[in-house]
Amino acid sequence: MADPNKVWPTGLTEAESEEVHRHLIQGTQIFGMIAALAHLLAYIYSPWLK
Repeated sequence: MADPNKVWPTGLTEAESEEVHRHLIQGTQIFGMIAALAHLLAYIYSPWLK
C-alpha cells in the first residue's frame, strides 16, 4: 500500500522535498556568486566595453 506521507512522483516526504529544495537554492546562490566573481575578475584583468 502507498505511504500517505510520500509526495508523488518523487517518493519524498514533504520535509525531505523541502530540504532538497533548500540545498538546490543554496547551490544556485553559490554558483551565482562564483560566476559574478569570475566576471568581475575577467573585467579587471581584461576590461571590455572601454
